[in-house]
Amino acid sequence: MFQWLSQYNYDYALAAIPIQLILLLFYCFRKNLPIRSSYSFLGVMIANLAMTAFDLISCEMNEIWTEYPLWLMYLVNQGYFLGFIIRGWTLYDYTAVECNGYRALGKWVSYLTHIPALVAVLLILSTPWTATIFHFSPEKGYYNCEIYPIIYFCTYFYIAVSLLCVFLRWKHLDLRLKLSMLEYNMVLIAGILLRKQFINTLVTSYFSILAILFIYLSAQNPDLYRDKKTHLFNKDAFEKIGTEYLVSGTPFHCIVATIHNYMSAKNLYGHQQLSSCLDIFGQWLRRSFPGYYVFYFGNGDFLLFRKGRFEDDKENILRSMEEYFGHSWKSEDTEISLSISAMALPSHLFPKDIAKAVDFIAYIFTKAYVENRQGNVIVSEENLQRVSRLDMVETALSRALQEHSIEAYFQPIYSVREQRVTGAEALARFKDPELGCIPPQEFVRVAEHTGDILELGRQVFDRVCEFLETEQPNLLGLEKINVNLSPAQCMNDQLASELSAIAEKHNVSMEMIDFEITETSLENRLLLQKQMLRLQEKGARFSLDDFGAGTSNLVRLLNLPIHEVKLDISLVTSYFKGGSPMLPDLVRMFRNADMEIVAEGVETKEMAETLAEMGCNYEQGYYFSRPVPPKNFIAYLKKNTRHA
Repeated sequence: MFQWLSQYNYDYALAAIPIQLILLLFYCFRKNLPIRSSYSFLGVMIANLAMTAFDLISCEMNEIWTEYPLWLMYLVNQGYFLGFIIRGWTLYDYTAVECNGYRALGKWVSYLTHIPALVAVLLILSTPWTATIFHFSPEKGYYNCEIYPIIYFCTYFYIAVSLLCVFLRWKHLDLRLKLSMLEYNMVLIAGILLRKQFINTLVTSYFSILAILFIYLSAQNPDLYRDKKTHLFNKDAFEKIGTEYLVSGTPFHCIVATIHNYMSAKNLYGHQQLSSCLDIFGQWLRRSFPGYYVFYFGNGDFLLFRKGRFEDDKENILRSMEEYFGHSWKSEDTEISLSISAMALPSHLFPKDIAKAVDFIAYIFTKAYVENRQGNVIVSEENLQRVSRLDMVETALSRALQEHSIEAYFQPIYSVREQRVTGAEALARFKDPELGCIPPQEFVRVAEHTGDILELGRQVFDRVCEFLETEQPNLLGLEKINVNLSPAQCMNDQLASELSAIAEKHNVSMEMIDFEITETSLENRLLLQKQMLRLQEKGARFSLDDFGAGTSNLVRLLNLPIHEVKLDISLVTSYFKGGSPMLPDLVRMFRNADMEIVAEGVETKEMAETLAEMGCNYEQGYYFSRPVPPKNFIAYLKKNTRHA
C-alpha cells in the first residue's frame, strides 16, 4: 500500500477525484445550454477539481517543504486556497443565476456580494509577501496566519447569500429546483462542520462532489433539455435560455416552423416512421440554419432561436424562409412529405415573462398555416394583441370563477310534435367589469387551455340546478334542460359523483337533465361510457352535440347510450343555402336508428317548417329566441304556455 507522508486521511478526497473527472468529461463533451448557469456550473466543477488536487499535493509537499523551492510551495498552497474560494463563489453564482437571485437582490447588493471573494483572492495572492493567510518559517514550516479564517467566512457567507436568493425567489421556483438548492447547500454546511470535527480527514472535496451531483441530476444534466425523438433542445431548454435573454435584455429573434399536417402524417405513416422523419428534419434545420439553436416543442413544432435583432438581417432571413419553407419538405430516407408553415418572430414582440412568451409561441404555432396562406411571414403586433387579449380573458375568467359570477342563459328548444317549447339549452355567459361581455367561444377556449374548464362546468351546472329549484320551470311545461359537457369534463373520473352531488344539493332530479357531448369527447370512449352509465342510473339522458362539425364516427355513436342528435348549425345552414343536399338523408338515417333529432340554427319560419317536414323532432335557433337570462326565460315560457 502507498505510504503517505502526512498524517491526513485522503480516502474521501481520493474517492471524489475520479467521480469529478468522469462528470467533468461527460459534461464537456455534451452540448449544453448556452447560458450563464451552464458556465457557472462548469466553473464549480473545475474549481472543485483544482481544490482537491492542490489539497492532496500541498498536504504531502508541506511535510518535506525544504526539498522544494519556496516559490513552488507558496504556489501549490495558493492553488488550494484559490480553488476553495472560487468553488464557494461559483456555487453562489450558479445559485443566483439559476433562480434569478441577482435580480431579487438588486444591482448594487449583487455587486457587493462579490467583494468577500475578491478580497480573499487578493489576500491569498499577496500571502508570499504579507503572510496574511499562511506562511513558511524555518522552525515550523507551514502554518496558518491570523487572517486564515477568512476562507471559512467566505464559505459561510456565500452559502447564506445563496439561501437568501432561494428564499427571495421561493414562489417562482418549481419544487425540484427548490429542493435541489436547499439540499446542496445543506450538504456544503455538513461538509464544513465535519471538516472542523475531523481535522485530519480531507472531507471537503467529498461533500463538494455530493453537492455537484445534486446540481447535475436536478438541473444541469444535458439530457433534461434534449428531446429524445429529434435530439434537439426541448421546450424546457428554450424556457431557460429565453428567461436569461429576457431578464438581461439581450436582443434575439426566432423562426417558428410547424408541420401543419403532423397528425394526419402520424396516422398515415405511424409513430416510428414519423419520429425518424422528425429527427431527419431537425438535423436538416440545423444544417440549413447554422447560426440558430433549434428546439423541438413536440407535435411537429420547431423553433429556431438566434441572438441579435431580426431587423439586422431581415432580408436574408426572409429569403431563407422563402427558399426552405415555401414548399413541402420531403425526406428521401423515409419517403414522407411534410407541409411546413413558418413565421419570423422579432424579439420586441416577446412578452417579458417567459411563461407568456411560451404561450405566445404556442399561439403562433397554431396560426402559422393560416397566416402563411394570407401571405404573412412575420409575426405582427396584431398577433401580440390577440394573445394579450387571451391573457386578459384568462385573468378575468379566473376572477369570475373565484367570485362565482358565471351565469347560465337559456335558449328554448321547440318540440315539433307538441308545437311548444318543451326544453332549453343552458349556455355559459360571463360579463367582466373591465372587458364587458366575453363571447363563450373565447372564454371556453381559454378555460380549456388553463384547466379551468372543469370548474366552469361545475358552476354552470350549479346555476342550472339553482334555476330548476327556485323557478320550477317544469310547472310551465319544461321537460328538460340540456347542459353541455366539454371533452375535458368527460375525462374527469369523478364527473358523475360531482354532478350528482350538485343536483342533490338543490333537490333536483337528474331526469330533468340532458347532457350534451361533442364528437371530440368520444375519443376516450371507455371512460366516457363509464361516466354516462353512472349518470344514466341517476336518470340523466345524453345527446350528441354539433353533429356534422367534425369527423363523425357513427359506429362509436351507436354504441353509446345517446337518445338524441343535434345537427350542427353549419350543416343546417349549408342545406338551406344549397350547399349540401345530404341533410334529409341524415335525418332519415337517425330516425331509423330510433334517435331524436334537434336542428340548430333555425332562423326563419321557412326553415322551421321545412325541418319539421323533413322529420326533425326539435328545433332551436334565433327564430324562437336568443339565449336569455333565467327571469327572461321564465317570462318567455309563460308567454309560450298561453299561446299553446
